[in-house]
Amino acid sequence: MEIVMNLLMMLGGVAVFMFGMKQMSSGLERSAGAKVRNLFRKFNKNGILNYGIGIGATILMQSSSASSIMTVGLAHADIVTVKQGSGFILGAKVGTTLTAFVFALSGVSKGSFNISAVFAFLAFVGVMITFTSRNETLTRIAPFLIGFGMLFIGMEVMQTAIGGPDSVLSTELSRIFKYDIMQNPILLVLIGTIFTAIIQASAAATGVFIAFLTTGIIHNLDQAFFLVMGANIGTCIDAIMASIGTNAKGKRIALFHVLSSVIGSSAFTIILVIFKVPIVSFFERIFPGQPQFSLATYNLLYNTLYTLVLLLFLDPLVDLVTRLVKDKQDALEELLYIDERFLKTPAVAIEQSLLELNDMALLAKENIDRAMDSLINEDMSTRKTIDDVEHRIDFLTNKLTSFFIKISSVTKAPEDDKLIASLHHVTNDIERLGDYALQIARETSYMKKYDVKFLDQTKEEFKLIYQNISELFDLGFDAFSRQRTDNFEKISVLHQKIRDLTKSTRDEHVTRLSSGMYPVEVSKSIYSVLFSLQRIADHIVNIAFSIRSTTGSKKEALRAIESEKKESEAGEHEVSLEYTMKS
Repeated sequence: MEIVMNLLMMLGGVAVFMFGMKQMSSGLERSAGAKVRNLFRKFNKNGILNYGIGIGATILMQSSSASSIMTVGLAHADIVTVKQGSGFILGAKVGTTLTAFVFALSGVSKGSFNISAVFAFLAFVGVMITFTSRNETLTRIAPFLIGFGMLFIGMEVMQTAIGGPDSVLSTELSRIFKYDIMQNPILLVLIGTIFTAIIQASAAATGVFIAFLTTGIIHNLDQAFFLVMGANIGTCIDAIMASIGTNAKGKRIALFHVLSSVIGSSAFTIILVIFKVPIVSFFERIFPGQPQFSLATYNLLYNTLYTLVLLLFLDPLVDLVTRLVKDKQDALEELLYIDERFLKTPAVAIEQSLLELNDMALLAKENIDRAMDSLINEDMSTRKTIDDVEHRIDFLTNKLTSFFIKISSVTKAPEDDKLIASLHHVTNDIERLGDYALQIARETSYMKKYDVKFLDQTKEEFKLIYQNISELFDLGFDAFSRQRTDNFEKISVLHQKIRDLTKSTRDEHVTRLSSGMYPVEVSKSIYSVLFSLQRIADHIVNIAFSIRSTTGSKKEALRAIESEKKESEAGEHEVSLEYTMKS
């Protein structure tokens, strides 16, 4: 029964300790948080400065969790960059270690003098200020005093509950840490990680481990070292939770927090395993009979050393988390094929631009499909996707246009100039395809807003037109991508068929309008959709005929083909005549 009561008392001490930590952190954050945020706004790209501010801010707020949560929020709000926030996070890891020295003081006593009792008195002072003072400055300081005092009250309660090395609870807990399995470094790191993740405070976890050392539950200093390194990983839970619902920048900060902690803890776990004896002996010689200060000092040195090393590799680490956490906007503005390095070889640059152009065309086709599905089914669920894809099409248009200009400035081949001129027109034609997809989507939005509906007959006519447009798209882009002219006649016939279907639908609408089947308000939407579909077909034809015309002109392309045919026939005639004469 005694062990149960002592265990409950110990958990109560942990609760008071954690509450004090929270109270102190909140008090400091309220009084110093604004100053910290102002420091953030004055950030520059100097990693050392960010690192230093991280240390200072965390010392002020006495909580690395508060610092990391604030950093995630500021990154989400675009106040800091990922690189700036990452530097701050590294500094925060160092800043929070100083709290362990405060906890270590709780184990220091000389005779009747108990330093914990002196600091606990601060809680009383804070409470008195809260109830009696109206001074604004004092009332802001009071929560910090209460929290600071409660830290030591909690530590004292924990140590009293555990008792001396001969107490029942101490004996039982000590027995657990003497098991062979508890000598396993990986298990100890894992325990430290889980424990810290549960209580959500690495400083509080370190305080508990210090209490275990001072009461003799943990005899081996290296065990406490491994637990503290686990705590360094477990504290990342706050940043992870804070990043839920944030943009990519906030999530990148959280990932950097986790990644840097795992790298640091893993590296020093390996070092400690290899050099355990000399490292432990070193700290025991420096702090004989005071293991709590050994742990606090190791925690400081370990965090300082690995964060300084990572600071040297800050850029590649930030690049890594940026690649791992994709931003939606970044994905929309990403080039897959074209690269200015290819400009050294214009032929390669042209081939890469054709690949980018082909992807752009597929995006436009998919967007038209979405827009037509949305129109027919009266469903607006894909509208956001349509807008995003249109943004990407516009981005690619600008990049390709700029890239073509740069190719023109470096190429010396006349045929390249002609091809680039053609590609300029094709790019604009594809961009217009995207515009008409967006126009159809906007018309659907208008119809939903004003409750305008199409008859089923009209929807079927739209479907038929678009079936033919889809077929035209396949033929047109096959002609463009494979540079083939043998399906030009099919393209021309299909294009005319679409024109006829568009006219027929327009005439049918007039008839339905006259018979009262449609209100006048529907005309705007029907004519808008028909116009968009017709222009989509026109631009596809332009793209197809661009392989024989720089402007996509059907007449120019057919004249070029006819001219090439006559030249070929003339050449064959000359060869035949020469052969006859020789014979």
